[in-house]
Amino acid sequence: MKSLRTLPVQTRRDAWVEINLGAIEANARAIRKVVPPQVALMAVVKADAYGHGSAMVLNTLGASGVSMAGVASMDEAIHIRESGIKLPILVIGVVPDWSVQYASDYDIQLTIFAQHHVESLRKAYQQDKKPFKVHIKVDTGMHRIGIGWQEALNFIRECQALPFLQVEGVFSHLADSHDHTLTQSQLARWETLCQQLDPLPRFVHIANSGHALCPDTWMEANPNTLTRLGIAFFGYGNHPQQQGIKLQPAMSLKARIIHVQTVGPNTGVSYSHTYHTPTEGDSHIATVPLGYADGVPRVLSGRIHGLIAGQKVPQVGRITMDQMMFDVSAIPDAQVGDIITLLGTGDSRYPEDAIWLDDWASKANTIEYELMCALRVRLPKTYTR
Repeated sequence: MKSLRTLPVQTRRDAWVEINLGAIEANARAIRKVVPPQVALMAVVKADAYGHGSAMVLNTLGASGVSMAGVASMDEAIHIRESGIKLPILVIGVVPDWSVQYASDYDIQLTIFAQHHVESLRKAYQQDKKPFKVHIKVDTGMHRIGIGWQEALNFIRECQALPFLQVEGVFSHLADSHDHTLTQSQLARWETLCQQLDPLPRFVHIANSGHALCPDTWMEANPNTLTRLGIAFFGYGNHPQQQGIKLQPAMSLKARIIHVQTVGPNTGVSYSHTYHTPTEGDSHIATVPLGYADGVPRVLSGRIHGLIAGQKVPQVGRITMDQMMFDVSAIPDAQVGDIITLLGTGDSRYPEDAIWLDDWASKANTIEYELMCALRVRLPKTYTR
């Protein structure tokens, strides 16, 4: 226990997210081996790289085979650029008319798919005569944003002929890469469109993490010259048909015990006393400064565990806004200052006892994306290798 209490972890709080850059590098290099060398890799790092810290992880990803970054909004793109990242950046979402001028100022590529986007860029071009680099979004069945695949051909050709637009790419988005029938329907529409485009833009992309790592994706003849991966770089998003690649989760969640108390039998713990200690013997209850305001869903109350020195301890009682409790009765010498690992391996001597977000996601009836994004709200981050 002593070694845990002297870990050189300095944060603003006694709870933090730990990001393993070595795992991200290993994932990127493994992905690079699966995706054909002629296909460029885009790292989708929206929502601050799904809570991992976009500016920090892009340096690692850029050195591991990634050649472009994708974000959801202009402010995310500017943040990355002002952090010193030189990679090309594409805003995958819609950019408001009033912010398009930042694209030329910061060398940011834009997504367009409607005539009013073109007119907005035309007006901005009249001010400084700098053409805009754009990717045209095509809706092949996701029905979120994009020009319908039936109308896309004429729109793309019109954009390619305009002097103020440099059409760098054309792309679409898969609605469910795990659904073979739906994916094949979208791919058929996509390939029909691409076959009619002459010349094809530099970047043609539809594959996401799940589809890109499926073995049949690159065995088929297809026009894609870039693939967009996000969650796979961070160790999740495995496809049922994925083969030959093992991803390593990069995000851990840890907190130090701030209080330990001895509680008698059949005693309620936390709000509403939804949990009572066993009817015989005393229990040792440890509190950590971590709660649902930090991104740990309240619905997981009483359904998760923590790790101390490789030993699992149950979380008990309702998770509150800023704190939660664990029953550490099985560890008699647990005390204030000890680290409880909620996500991660907890102790390198016991890697088989790791807890990861897919376990939380199944219990909360959600997806890893939502959980990892929630953990970025107010928790400080430390980076390791």
